[in-house]
Amino acid sequence: MAAEPPHQRLPRLTCRAGYLDFEQLHGLPTVRAAIQQSLAQNDPAALAFLTERIPEVMGGDAQAALQVLDWADTAPAPESAVLMAGLREASAVRDARVAERLLTMAEQHASIDHRAQALQTLETQARFGAPAQDRLMALARSGTAPRGMSLLAVRTLGWVMKNDFQAGGSVEPYLTRLLTLARESEDPHVRALAVELTASLSMRLDERTVKQLAWVLENDADANVRELAGLALSDGRDTRAVLNHFRAAFPGEQRLCVRWAILRYTLRAGGAAALHQARDYARQDRRFARDVADFQALYDAGHVDFDRLWLNKRVYHRCPEDAEARTP
Repeated sequence: MAAEPPHQRLPRLTCRAGYLDFEQLHGLPTVRAAIQQSLAQNDPAALAFLTERIPEVMGGDAQAALQVLDWADTAPAPESAVLMAGLREASAVRDARVAERLLTMAEQHASIDHRAQALQTLETQARFGAPAQDRLMALARSGTAPRGMSLLAVRTLGWVMKNDFQAGGSVEPYLTRLLTLARESEDPHVRALAVELTASLSMRLDERTVKQLAWVLENDADANVRELAGLALSDGRDTRAVLNHFRAAFPGEQRLCVRWAILRYTLRAGGAAALHQARDYARQDRRFARDVADFQALYDAGHVDFDRLWLNKRVYHRCPEDAEARTP
């Protein structure tokens, strides 16, 4: 008699008919087996389906989330990436035990890929307490970690800050740490990202934050960081203080593109009432004379909102290509 064909453990196309019936019998381990099969078959459609399926099966079950973390901890990077991407979207990821395991993985795992995946998975946390914020800050400041890890730690801190803020929480403890990184990190990419995340909040910034951003604008060694600081500074609550900081920074700035940023962010902060300050910039640096004339004409035409006004403004300066151009 001919031998019977071997029993197929899972339907060949795991995102098609038959898979869900099989999964219903065996639960979360079936999802993992399907992921392994789909990776072996190089089936991106199935992997996309399974990544979305993980949070549906897991829901708010913290024990299931810890089981997935156990699997991810020892799985090769391609499999752990799928497991962690699914875990990221599950409500169980916000359980304190799960968050602690992810932080520990980010700090201690032997694999850089696993550490990076842990940080990305943490980005959907609703909030971080002070100890978790300090641990992320330590990762961002680590002199031995690869740059990518430091940047991921900063980004995770910033994204959770936004999650907390949108839910009505306080941004102050996050901003304190981000601005400390902006002032003290030796890596300009880390400093730039810390300032950029501060600017991304779309909120009016208090006096303490404004002063720290003004310090970055006047003192940072990297032109890109200074330009980002100008953008964030323009969101300061006290417009007069913001304009004073811009006025103080302009004469000492040596880069064309940062000076150009100071001019336009002066108007972003102060509107048409700040045109006199922009004209003073143009008297100090004649390269901005046409810009001030353009802005005057746009305000005279009735434009009020800076973002809409900016869409109608001609640009004469090739930034960032001219970022190294010094003042005459």
